Amino acid sequence: MPSTLTDDGLRQMLDTMGYEPKALSKGYLIAVKSGTWTLNVQLVLSDNKTKVGLNANAGIVENPDAVTAAQWRSLLISNGDIEPTIFYFDATLKKLYLHRVLDNRGLTPAVLRKEIDTFCGNIKDTGDLWKFTK
Repeated sequence: MPSTLTDDGLRQMLDTMGYEPKALSKGYLIAVKSGTWTLNVQLVLSDNKTKVGLNANAGIVENPDAVTAAQWRSLLISNGDIEPTIFYFDATLKKLYLHRVLDNRGLTPAVLRKEIDTFCGNIKDTGDLWKFTK
């Protein structure tokens, strides 16, 4: 059976990969430089440790009702292009996020780097779709 990462193992892998993970109340935050962008990505293990989640805060939507249906629709349509990365909106916090889920089985630094790079590419490639956030 492939091994799974623990919180400490995830931190150690991120350290080994050259990131500087900062501990959060859940998971770790890394900053990824990509061109003119600095992308902040949270990596967190699910409660049952079977999944690794990658999260990026795309910004606050102060008045969600002022965002046009066409803008929300564009986000939903783009989910099909960037899956398994998806957009989701937290109505309580009024924040838009991008999220990606990985199986926590046999993750190697090479696989995790590829997933982080793809996720960061998804963030950048969809930037025009979420520019209405603050």
